[in-house]
Amino acid sequence: MQRNIVEKLPKVELHCHLDGSIQPHTLKKLADAQGIDLPDDPKKLKKLLTVPKDCQSLLEYLTKFDPVLPLLQTESALEIAAFDLIEQVARENVRYIEVRFAPSLSTRKGLTLTQVVQAVLKGLSEGEKQFGVKSNALLCGMRHHTIEKNVAVAKTAHDFAEKGVAGVDLAGDEAHYPPELFEEMLKKASEWHIPITLHAGECGCAHNIRESIRLGATRIGHGIALENDPELLSKCAKEQILLELCPTSNLQTKAVKHPEDYPFLTFLKAGVPICINTDNRTVSGTTLTDEYLKLGEWYGLNYATLEQLNHYAVDGAFLLEREKELLHRELVAGYEPFVN
Repeated sequence: MQRNIVEKLPKVELHCHLDGSIQPHTLKKLADAQGIDLPDDPKKLKKLLTVPKDCQSLLEYLTKFDPVLPLLQTESALEIAAFDLIEQVARENVRYIEVRFAPSLSTRKGLTLTQVVQAVLKGLSEGEKQFGVKSNALLCGMRHHTIEKNVAVAKTAHDFAEKGVAGVDLAGDEAHYPPELFEEMLKKASEWHIPITLHAGECGCAHNIRESIRLGATRIGHGIALENDPELLSKCAKEQILLELCPTSNLQTKAVKHPEDYPFLTFLKAGVPICINTDNRTVSGTTLTDEYLKLGEWYGLNYATLEQLNHYAVDGAFLLEREKELLHRELVAGYEPFVN
């Protein structure tokens, strides 16, 4: 596959974290406006925000968020960050994106959950107006937060249902905070008819994937450990549970150590729907185009498979059926010259 062609093809992204995907120069502007010190030198700034090639663990990966969260404590900063992300994805013809973030992490200086979500949605809306990229937000509860805090996040998602928030997620330390601890939050989300996607199976535990599905998740973020449980793999294929794979991120965090160990082909051959994502564009130093080109290099991915992955993404997206139909048509028209 050729970069210039892949870049122009229509794409869908469902697993992208706002705080890990803001361009360094935008973060520098936010820091300057708030009197927070960040390096002036672009190389030093990038080193501060992007994991090195020899990243050793998820723990090291997560340190790259430390300089970012203090900058996302005002409505203006959140709006700018959301707009920045839409500006980026428009360059590679992403037609629909679900942007996930944890609103409770932006309440340090007094913003309410409602104010945080309104600010992000305003930025996403401005991005759609300017660049034509449709987007929705996913609200993340944090695994180390109290049940009350996470139920409040689900309630906020309910308040903004059909107003730009499409679903909920759980992010954070999966190994020490398994999904069954959050049954109350997820039960509430289900009662309120809020779609659920959960990070699971990134820490090597297939049990967490099984529990996430039991608790209402129709999509799984990462899901690498699924390859270790044939029965669960079959269940995910049968029930069409979408896996949101993030190849570069998974290698950087050591969820997988080598490309030849990555279960992309295993999942594909088993009939499990999968979609490809960046996870954190800035922290991982990647784009969706980069992700597809890596898969092409590693596994001989072609344009037809790339189209299928995007159709899977549309099928699993938290959208109305008529909106999905429009995206499916756009994909067919965009890929037709390259798959026949």
